[in-house]
Amino acid sequence: MRKKRHQARILALQGLYQLDIQQLPRDTDITELLESLITEAPANQKAMDYAKRLTAGTWRDCDHFDRMIAGVSDHWEVSRMAVVDRNILRLALYELTAQPDVPPRVVIDEAIEIGREFGAAETPQFINGVLDAIWKQHPDFQSFRSTSNSATETPDNKTEA
Repeated sequence: MRKKRHQARILALQGLYQLDIQQLPRDTDITELLESLITEAPANQKAMDYAKRLTAGTWRDCDHFDRMIAGVSDHWEVSRMAVVDRNILRLALYELTAQPDVPPRVVIDEAIEIGREFGAAETPQFINGVLDAIWKQHPDFQSFRSTSNSATETPDNKTEA
């Protein structure tokens, strides 16, 4: 399952990158956009479906996630962040808020790994820092924090692999 979801997250990131660069409306139908990406990197149906859900949900709620990111980014405007970085953050925040079947630790680890694959050298550390700050501070995650055990509560105890 992990490999399929990892593949879906990468497809979603690619779709979000295109949506962001083209500055398309939040209600854009992402089906055609993802179909072209999927033909270039074939994925099974479950991965495609998950990628579509991630891409559509993330893009639809993008403004909410940007406010969350801005709330912990004192010296960075979201619009000035690297396109890859901000879309990895948005994708992780969507998955943390809308996919309760995926453990928060998995979402955060995957965001860091995708940052390592597609971002700049400092991207993994940046992603980890921003997600950790949001996890600790944002009210959307209060119920998760209160029910999580300390091993999965925050990403700040993550060791680089």
